[in-house]
Amino acid sequence: MFKNYFKIAVRQLRKQKMYSVVKIGGFALSIAACLLITLFIRDELGYDKSYPDAGRIYRVVGNAIENGATVKWVSFPAPMAGAMKKDFPEVEKAGRLMPNSLFPGAGSNEMRTSDKIENSFEEGFTYADQGLIDILKIPAVYGDISQALKQPNTIIISKSKADKYFPGQNPVGKTIYFNNNTNQPRTITAVVQDIPANSHLNKFNFILTLSGIEWWKNEQNDWDGNNYVDYVLIKPGTNITAFEKKLTTDLVHNYYLPTMLKDGDKNAEKELASFKVQLQPVSDINLYSYDIQDGLSHGDIRFVWLFAAIACFILVIACINFINLSTAKSANRAKEVGLRKVVGSHRSGLVQQFLTESVLFSLLSFVAGLLLAWILLPYFNTLASKSLNIPWHAWWLAPVMLGAALIVGVLAGLYPSFYLSAFKPVRVLKGDISRGSKNATLRN
Repeated sequence: MFKNYFKIAVRQLRKQKMYSVVKIGGFALSIAACLLITLFIRDELGYDKSYPDAGRIYRVVGNAIENGATVKWVSFPAPMAGAMKKDFPEVEKAGRLMPNSLFPGAGSNEMRTSDKIENSFEEGFTYADQGLIDILKIPAVYGDISQALKQPNTIIISKSKADKYFPGQNPVGKTIYFNNNTNQPRTITAVVQDIPANSHLNKFNFILTLSGIEWWKNEQNDWDGNNYVDYVLIKPGTNITAFEKKLTTDLVHNYYLPTMLKDGDKNAEKELASFKVQLQPVSDINLYSYDIQDGLSHGDIRFVWLFAAIACFILVIACINFINLSTAKSANRAKEVGLRKVVGSHRSGLVQQFLTESVLFSLLSFVAGLLLAWILLPYFNTLASKSLNIPWHAWWLAPVMLGAALIVGVLAGLYPSFYLSAFKPVRVLKGDISRGSKNATLRN
């Protein structure tokens, strides 16, 4: 029976070519738009989840009220990471990142290898300590990543930069110079896989060591400056809310308050009254940092929800359009329905027939929509500043697309199926087929 339904559906498809093109084409455009938005949302929600211990990695955030407004920031004094690791057993590891381009070597540099004369301009330099590398566990291609930044004047480079400057070689132990400063050579100690595009650290291809560096005298004991972004790896089972309160209280009383009083700040206690230390999950940095002063370009969870709503709206409109096109052809199908009922067809059989046609249209639309999304993806990447790809090799792609096509086909075809199958044979054969045109509430 299904084979017969399918043959009739194909016959209808071939018989009404323009109608089929409009119906499938419109649906395909909507599906392509939904697919592109879905890829965008999937990428945004997948930020910073590639680290092995991503569920236990947090960025330290400061929170205070200034002039009646809440202010959040991520820059802290040089000794803070060490203090958290030393004073709090809940902290398994702590590390620092210093991305501030105002300091020598961070941001961009003229760079060359020791055997070259000409320089190349490169961006994506940052400073970090070994603690941060131990927390992130970025996969190494060459070298011992666990020792890579422990010595002064060492540097980690990404695989893409290693391939650029040392094609086909293991560059560990090689020397590079910045800005023609041959008095301070940097030794490559490790090559790591490129940081994924959906990471808030993706712009960094060169990681310089913080070992042996003090930007000013006694910086390692100075709680006045705020230049370092701190990350911590929290031990399993830690109550984050309770730990944040403990962290705030102890840091204020043991470090911040004594330093401010020593500097002669008589309003220190009042200024620190609203100060809080918060721990932000690393996977939240991209989407939940719109109110944090961190100097990064990142997404916004509010826009993700907005795009998700737009995708759903487009799909709903596409389904309604699908229904409209089906019911608009009711006059053409009325005689068919009437004759089928006269010769003994049951309404259930007619419903199945029309649902088969709907699912066939949906399947063809999804295939066309997927191909259209693939064609438009490069333009979408340019528009969204992304590097998205359709996961052709993912095991879930075919089942998800097939399941979605079946669900959408059935849901979009339910109303037309029951509507068309409800025509009365007597009224149809007498030429009275205006019943559909008077009941156009949903179509309107």
